[in-house]
Amino acid sequence: MPVHGKAKVSPGRTRLVPVFWADDGCRIAPGHRAAFLRGAAVADALAAIGPDWEDGGLAPVLLSQE
Repeated sequence: MPVHGKAKVSPGRTRLVPVFWADDGCRIAPGHRAAFLRGAAVADALAAIGPDWEDGGLAPVLLSQE
């Protein structure tokens, strides 16, 4: 699913970020950071963004509440 927003990616690592559903895919939750548990609690899902991910790129979406 397309994931839009800004997130810091690191070489060789996959990162889970909280996302909200949007008409064009998902949007990364504002204010996300490492150990942002509130974001995970209020988000619609988590997206797994890899080291090559770019804004609008495809990423698997996990733990969807829908």
